[in-house]
Amino acid sequence: MKFGLKFSGGGTHISRTIMLAELEAVLAAVPAGSPAGEYRDAILLRNALRKATDSTRQKSLRHLRELYALDEEVPIFKLLRALHALDAASLPLLAMQIAWSRDHLLRSTTPAVLEVPEGDRVETKALSLAALDAFPNQYSDLNTDKIGRNAASSWTQSGHLAGRAKKVRSRVKPTIVAVTLALILGSAAGHHGAAVFSSPWCRLLDLDPDGAKSLGFEAHRAGLINLRAVGEVVELTFPMFAEFQIPQS
Repeated sequence: MKFGLKFSGGGTHISRTIMLAELEAVLAAVPAGSPAGEYRDAILLRNALRKATDSTRQKSLRHLRELYALDEEVPIFKLLRALHALDAASLPLLAMQIAWSRDHLLRSTTPAVLEVPEGDRVETKALSLAALDAFPNQYSDLNTDKIGRNAASSWTQSGHLAGRAKKVRSRVKPTIVAVTLALILGSAAGHHGAAVFSSPWCRLLDLDPDGAKSLGFEAHRAGLINLRAVGEVVELTFPMFAEFQIPQS
């Protein structure tokens, strides 16, 4: 859709992760407000990602574009830049929300992570099987194993999993900047009124509806959003981010 969410198409996680370190590097190398060509040049010509070959630079550019667009004409990426400028420490959760919004392979592994209690072991194989369940007969065993490994790394980069060889479920600690993105993306995807607090993006932050609403009020007090809630009647607007043309219906 025009806002930048993608619910079909290719999946980066067959070959890469959410590439958090690379994203952080390119955001540091390219000033906000730059045209898309500057992101391309930073990666290919200036080697901001410190890749050894032209081939790996080209692949990194392609995958970062798939995950994040790398074009400030696309609202979801410009929004990432704006929120990252407010709180750089929120980048892991911002990146996960946006990559999750654009990569159906990553999305397919969600139940294998979010439905696991905190502290319990999460096997990479479970993520592979989740992808297989979502896309039966579409990927070879070799590729579903790759998807599982890459997704496990991505969920670790975002803080949902902890550990290297043995991974366990870890509860993330969302910031008001991260919840602001969750509420914007939920609204953009058509979750309005009280339903916005139970959208998949709030769930990605390990928030139940009450927790999402509570953090939403904190974001309201910080001036990031306008939120009024009386019972099931919820009024939510984003005057600070009006330029991003967030769909309201």
